[in-house]
This record gives sequence, C-alpha cells and structure tokens, in this order.
Amino acid sequence: MLSFYEKECGLKVIQRDGNFTALGCGQSKEPILILDSDEKALKPPADAAGLYHYALLVPDRKSLAAVYLSLGNNGIVFDGYADHNVSEALYLSDPEGNGIEIYADRPRSNWKFDDGEVQMATQPLNLESLIKELPKEGNDKLTGIVEGTRVGHVHLKVTDLQTSITFYRNLLGLELTSYLGSAAFLSVGGYHHHIGMNTWESLGGPRAQKPWLGLEYFVLNIPQANLNELSSRLGGNLSTQNDGPGKLFVPDPDDINLIFSAF
Repeated sequence: MLSFYEKECGLKVIQRDGNFTALGCGQSKEPILILDSDEKALKPPADAAGLYHYALLVPDRKSLAAVYLSLGNNGIVFDGYADHNVSEALYLSDPEGNGIEIYADRPRSNWKFDDGEVQMATQPLNLESLIKELPKEGNDKLTGIVEGTRVGHVHLKVTDLQTSITFYRNLLGLELTSYLGSAAFLSVGGYHHHIGMNTWESLGGPRAQKPWLGLEYFVLNIPQANLNELSSRLGGNLSTQNDGPGKLFVPDPDDINLIFSAF
C-alpha cells in the first residue's frame, strides 16, 4: 500500500506512529490519508456497508491532466473516466480494492440545477481535450498527485438509503442536492456533494464491522460553533465520544465512523 501511494501516486509520508502512516500532498502537513496496518484485518463481504470511493479534488483541469499522465506513466491502470457535468473524473483502486476518484470541478457558474437539484451525469470523459491542457514536452517529469489536492468528497456504500439520508440530512444538517432512487448526494454551502451514498451493491447487506479492511473513519472539518451545537444536539440521540477539545466521534446508521473536527 505504501509503495502504491508513495511511488505510483506521488503522496508523501508526513508522519509515522506505530502501525499508522499519514500521507499528504506536496509541502502540506495536513494528511489526505492515514493507513492503519492490521495483519488480522479481513476482506469484507461484497455487499457490506463501507467505502465506495474517496475523492481527491485537484485544483484545476490542468492539474487533472497532469495526474492522468503522471499516474499512467507510473504504471497505474485506471478503472474508468467520467464527465459528471459539474466535474471531470478519473477512477482507480488501490492494492486492497479501495476505490479512489481524482477529479477537477468545473466552475460553479457552469453547474445546472433543476428544482434545486444539481444536474450531474456520467458521460464519457474527453481525454484528448484533457491532455491538451499540458504542453507537449516535459510530461515525463510529472510527479503524481499535485500540490493543493485535498479530499473533496466521500462516497459510501449504505444498506438502506432512506435511513442514511435521514441521518445525514435531518440529524447532521447536510442538504440533499441530488436523489436518484438508489443513490443520493448531500452537501453544505451549495457544493454538488460532500457525501455520496448508494445501495448498488449493499442494499440490505451487513453494516460495517471491525476488523474489516477498508474505511475506518473519515473526518469532516467544521467551525467550532457548529461543532458545539452538533455535539449538544446529537448527545441525546447518538452514542458520541469526545476525544479532547474540538473533536466528536459519531457512527452513522451503518456503523461507518465520522469524526467532526473543529477548525
């Protein structure tokens, strides 16, 4: 896993602590990904709740082109490519099967809405047009995932879509931006989505469990005032645990763990 993320993707180790290795991008000390090594971890059932993919948002279209050529030069075989109207995306998987999306947003002024729902789609990505963002020379010196990349959204496999929508919308306060029957997308601040979820493989399946491989938790950074309000509101409804100031641990209906962290 480290070889894949360091040598092939270009991430950098920023901290090691026992079985934990934190990886970041460029000069940033903010981790994008934390690997937790557990030799006893088991492969989850195919229909289990958990991670569908996590998505790395690059700064612009030129950056996406650089990632496409760089990772391809490093031997990565992409699972697919897509034009989602609001964004353009590359898809791949790490050695343990965790899904990864790397994407660039189109300008918000180009996003289209219908009755308040953002209009997303899955169309073929114009790779020829993407590559033209870069000069013809010097692309053999590209070094992987570019400076300024961050986690843009997390897409989950859930076992009951309506239950999960109720949790993320009604309890946590995210807005439903798109609903497709077997998938839903939610966000704050008018973004196309910070949380995606679907039941394409996991309808009625088992909830997330330890020690399964895959997603252990993901972090949502929110203002301290919002964290205080959320902690007060959820305290009577969910089993939460404070881990020092500014953090709140919350499991979702499928026992996928969220950490709310104040900024």
